[in-house]
Amino acid sequence: MFKQIGIGIDIADIEKFEKIKFERKPEFYKKIFLPSEISYCLKYKNPYERFAGKFAIKEATIKAIKEKINLLDIETIHIKSKPNIKIKKKYQFQISVSHDKKIAVAVVISFENKNK
Repeated sequence: MFKQIGIGIDIADIEKFEKIKFERKPEFYKKIFLPSEISYCLKYKNPYERFAGKFAIKEATIKAIKEKINLLDIETIHIKSKPNIKIKKKYQFQISVSHDKKIAVAVVISFENKNK
């Protein structure tokens, strides 16, 4: 049985990521994103809107759960083109992410597995 426990929202500025090119500062991205997330973003013509979207998802997730975690504890994935979160905890999530020109926004609703 799952119980809704929180909601988080975050807005990320795509231009901030565009100013820090992955090719010049990969260490910056490795502090925020897992290798699978970096590979996913770099497949796109403009990877920076994807990086901003994934960053917003991670920040919204941190706001939506009860315990303290860091950005690398959260893996953002896509299943059938829909965003999802893998986390080694007792949670399920509903996620929405969008990006347009200069911003990315994400909303995360968290549910806790009461059976664990």
